Amino acid sequence: MSFRTSNIAIIGAGVVGTAIGYLLKQSGYSITGIGSRLMESAGKARDFIGQGEASTDLVRIARNADIVFITTSDDAIEQVCNHISGQRGFKPGSLVAHTSGALPVEVLDGAKQAGALTVCIHPLQSLPSVQEALRNISGSYFCLEGDSSSLKAARELVKALNGLELTIAPGGKSLYHAGAAAVSNFLVATIGFGLQLHEAAGINRRDSLNALLPLIRGTLKNVGQLGIPDALTGPIARGDVHTVQNHLHSIEQNLPELLGLYAELGRYTLGLALEKGSLDSEAAQKIRILLEQHCKG
Repeated sequence: MSFRTSNIAIIGAGVVGTAIGYLLKQSGYSITGIGSRLMESAGKARDFIGQGEASTDLVRIARNADIVFITTSDDAIEQVCNHISGQRGFKPGSLVAHTSGALPVEVLDGAKQAGALTVCIHPLQSLPSVQEALRNISGSYFCLEGDSSSLKAARELVKALNGLELTIAPGGKSLYHAGAAAVSNFLVATIGFGLQLHEAAGINRRDSLNALLPLIRGTLKNVGQLGIPDALTGPIARGDVHTVQNHLHSIEQNLPELLGLYAELGRYTLGLALEKGSLDSEAAQKIRILLEQHCKG
């Protein structure tokens, strides 16, 4: 069955639901309803999308659609799905999708038992606001999880969103999401770590960020062009033992609470440097000893 001209209901009027509804409407789908537990949220999303009925009656909104996106918070997805299926809100043969990167498709088993196809369609992208989501979703990868029938329908939706498909091994959802969190969230945290070190050196936080952004962009460009570990540079990759020693000493003197974080990141970086082949074994051993003196485990 093709869902290319199907009606869509959005259950959950946050950033992801609003952005996906808007983009799919632009691609020719009909958004028949936007459901939320708060009428104000549903109305705001409906006004932005420019189509559909805003309602707090999630069952009725779902019942009128061939495709139902559940874009609520992760904690609410299974409960919302079971509530709708318990009230016969999913049409047999319809497609029910959630957009969580952390949860498996099985949280939609209530819809599956009601005769619907179920799938996870997770945009592998940082979506802090609706406007940023509209800019970032196109060209992004989507992690798909479901059976062959639901995946076929999901691929049509991803194509309409101008996205690319990413497949994972069965049971790999949590590791997939942990990897995405490490790359996105830990990158932000690591930049914050660097800014804190600069502040201790007397550099204004805003000036530091402005100065580091070209370095960050250059590093990301190198990662895209060279991959991991070949994009790795810096004192650990070069085997500059004394530089690493000076880093550890300065942090210990000024920000001792961050010493363990530097040591743990350094220890992981050491493994990448060895994989790259830019580090000789003698320097690697000296750096390892220095770092492990400050690692907690």
